[in-house]
Amino acid sequence: MEYTLEASLQQDVQFPNNKIKGCILPWMHIFGGLTGNFYLCCHAQFQTDTTIVGTYDQSLGDIWNSAQYKKTRLDFLKNKIPTECIKACYDKEKQGSGSNRLQVNKRFAKDAHLQSQTNADGSLDTKPTYLDIRFGNLCNFKCRMCGPDASTSWYKDTLETGWSKTMDYYTDNKNFWTDVPQFIPNLEEVYFAGGEPFIQEGHYKMLTLLIESGYAKNIHISYNTNLSYSKFKKYNLLELWAHFKKVSLWPSVDGYGSRVEYSRKGLSWSKFEKHAIMFKNNITTISSVISIYSITSMPDLILWCKRNNFDFYGTTLIQPSEQKVTCLPKQAKQDIIKLYKKFTNDYKKLLTRHDIEQIKSWLSFMVSTDDSYLLPTFKKEQERLDSLRNESFTKTFPEFTSWYETI
Repeated sequence: MEYTLEASLQQDVQFPNNKIKGCILPWMHIFGGLTGNFYLCCHAQFQTDTTIVGTYDQSLGDIWNSAQYKKTRLDFLKNKIPTECIKACYDKEKQGSGSNRLQVNKRFAKDAHLQSQTNADGSLDTKPTYLDIRFGNLCNFKCRMCGPDASTSWYKDTLETGWSKTMDYYTDNKNFWTDVPQFIPNLEEVYFAGGEPFIQEGHYKMLTLLIESGYAKNIHISYNTNLSYSKFKKYNLLELWAHFKKVSLWPSVDGYGSRVEYSRKGLSWSKFEKHAIMFKNNITTISSVISIYSITSMPDLILWCKRNNFDFYGTTLIQPSEQKVTCLPKQAKQDIIKLYKKFTNDYKKLLTRHDIEQIKSWLSFMVSTDDSYLLPTFKKEQERLDSLRNESFTKTFPEFTSWYETI
């Protein structure tokens, strides 16, 4: 039987089946955010009721077995789900979308046994194998779904807020660099994101430390990057990466051509293409955020990925809430469903079942609720940024003109 989008939309989303209770991350992963606080993961940090498991002035060992971390592990083992995890992942799954939890549980299924090594108080004698430290908000892009807390390039567009802070709690933190070496022998993966990691000194300081430790050959390093640099100052990425077991890139690009240049201000599509080919051997997946900005041009990006033999992964945007695809008017949603039905039919020999399942999850999420009451907020922000950046939402997305101009 042919697997089509229309048939898929009538089925329940199938999630990976494994023995992990809840989420594997609290047993193998530690995340230090841009604010200097440590959270359960990068997705949990954005939730209103999120748990801070530690701060930058604590040792990594104390954070790893903090009261908050221990409680979270015990809760998961009892099938009690932390509030921030419900909002960050479980709610998205109920609405038919993929989630970070499902992705990491599948990717790190081999680590399921770590849950059985949890002590009675929730502590672990093992050390984290996956380190994710955000070395500041220095970034050369000012994406519309972002803001000054994660990109210094937003400063000129937010002068009225008084925000001018470049955040970096780790690069010059002597205690952090004294603490890290004891964890290196256990590390299997180190993840870098931003800001933009390719232009952050702390990122290069970490690479150098890992290389000098002699353990780089055992470590997989991975990135979320805007792919705008191949060299930075005295550093040559390809030369540094040669020391590591594996290097994986997840370049961020949402849509295709001028449309993604609009949403990710600072991106040059031609430069992105050039660097994508340059780093082709290291690119694992093209990573996209599915939002009002990207939903209609994702078919073009998918075809570009297919032509260049790249996998793609799209996750539905949750914040800022007024940019979610659930905010689109009913007619726009119907038009988008028609767009994807035609796309999947026209390219059914090219698209895999996994591709169609992804598209299905985006559309299922889109129609799961009506958040169109947020559109006035969306339009107000677009008009503000369009004026500052000399851009036009309707010229970039003419298919949205009819509803946008009536708000």
